[in-house]
Amino acid sequence: MPAAPDHGPRGWGSSTLRRTTLTLGAAQLVSWGVLVYAFAVVSPRIVAETGWSEPVVAGAFSVGLLVSGLAAPAITGMLARHGPRAVLSIGSVGGAVGLLAFAAAHHLVVLYGAWVLIGLAMAATLYEPAMAVVVALDPSRRQRSVATITLAGGLASTVFAPLTSVLVGALGWRFAIVALAVAGCGTTLALHATVRPAGTATATSFAAAVPGVIDSHLVRRLRVALLVEQVAATGTTTHLVGLVVARGATLAIASTALGAMGLGKVAGRLLLLSPVGRRPSAQLAAWCAVIQGVGLAVPLLTVRVPFLLVAVVVAAAGSGAMTVLRPLLVVEGVGVDDFAAVSASIQRSAAPARALAPFALGAGVVVLGWTTTWLLFLVAFGIAADRYRRLAAVALLTPPRREGRNVRPAGTAAV
Repeated sequence: MPAAPDHGPRGWGSSTLRRTTLTLGAAQLVSWGVLVYAFAVVSPRIVAETGWSEPVVAGAFSVGLLVSGLAAPAITGMLARHGPRAVLSIGSVGGAVGLLAFAAAHHLVVLYGAWVLIGLAMAATLYEPAMAVVVALDPSRRQRSVATITLAGGLASTVFAPLTSVLVGALGWRFAIVALAVAGCGTTLALHATVRPAGTATATSFAAAVPGVIDSHLVRRLRVALLVEQVAATGTTTHLVGLVVARGATLAIASTALGAMGLGKVAGRLLLLSPVGRRPSAQLAAWCAVIQGVGLAVPLLTVRVPFLLVAVVVAAAGSGAMTVLRPLLVVEGVGVDDFAAVSASIQRSAAPARALAPFALGAGVVVLGWTTTWLLFLVAFGIAADRYRRLAAVALLTPPRREGRNVRPAGTAAV
C-alpha cells in the first residue's frame, strides 16, 4: 500500500490564487449547467416533440463529448500561445453560438453540427483547462484549488436542472435553451475576462510532456481506469432523467433527482478536504466507483422520492469526489511539469468511448430495455473499481523534473 500523498500546505497562499480559483469556480457552475445538465433535462422533450429516437438525440450529445475530448491537446496548445483568458472567453462565445444553433435545429445535420460547436466550447471552458490554470499557479495547493473549482461545478445540476425544467415548462425546450445560452454566455464572459494567472501559468506550464511519459506503463494503467469509470459515469448521468421517467416518475421528480446530484457531488468533494482525503488517491477512487454503482442501482428498484433522492446523493458523492481525484492521480503519477499535457492526452484517448457512452446506453435501451442496459453500465463501475484497486496496490512513481522547469507559487515573479 503506498503512503498517503502529500497534497501540500493548507490555505490559499496568495490573493492571485484565491481570486482565480473562485472566479473559475463560478464560471464552472454556469458552464456545466448550460452546456451539460440542460441537455439531460430537455432530452426527453426533444424526443417527444421531434419524433427523433432516443439514440439519435443522445448521439448529438455524444458528438459533443467526442469533439471535446479530441480537442483537449489543441486547447492546451492554445493556452500556451494565447493564455487562459482568451481561450476561456472564446469558449464562452462558442458555447452560446452552439446552443443557439441547437435550439433552432429542425434537421439532424443542424443538430449534430451544433453539438460540434458545443463540444469545442466544452473543451475550452470545462474542468480540464481550469484545473491546468490553478495547478500551474501553485501546485503545492492543488487539492484545495481543484476541490474548490469542482465544488462550484458540482452545484451546476442543483441549480440548472430545476431551473431548466421550469424554463422548459414556461417557454418550451427551444426558448429555454436560448435563454440559457444568452445568460450563460454573458455571465461566463464577464468572469473569464478577469482571469489573469501569474507566475508559472505561462507557455511553459502547458508545454508538451517529456518524451516517453505519455506512453509510460503507469500512464497507460491510469488511462484505462479513468476511461472505464468515465464511460460508466457519463452514460448513466446523461440518461438518469430518462430512466426515472421510464420507471413511472414525472419529469419534475426526475429533474429533482438530477438536481440532487449536485448536493451529493459537493458533499463528496468536501469529504476529500477532511482527513479521509489523505488516504491514497487510487484507493479512494476504487471506493468512489463502488459507491456510484451501488447508488445508481436503486432507481431500478424504486423511484419513490425519499429512496431515489438518497441513492442519487450517495452516487453523486462518489462522482463528485472522482472529479477531484482524477487530476490528483495524474499529478501524483507524472508530476506537475507534465500534468497539463498528460491530462489532455488521457482525455483525448478516452474521448471516443466516453462520447459513445450516451449513445450506447440509448441504443441499448431500444434493443435490451432499461433494466439490462443499466445493469451493464453498473458492471462498468465494478471494473473501474478493480482497476483503481490495482493502482492502489503499487506506489505512484513521479518521473524526474525537467531541467530548466522551475515551479513557482502564484504571485511570484516569472523567470
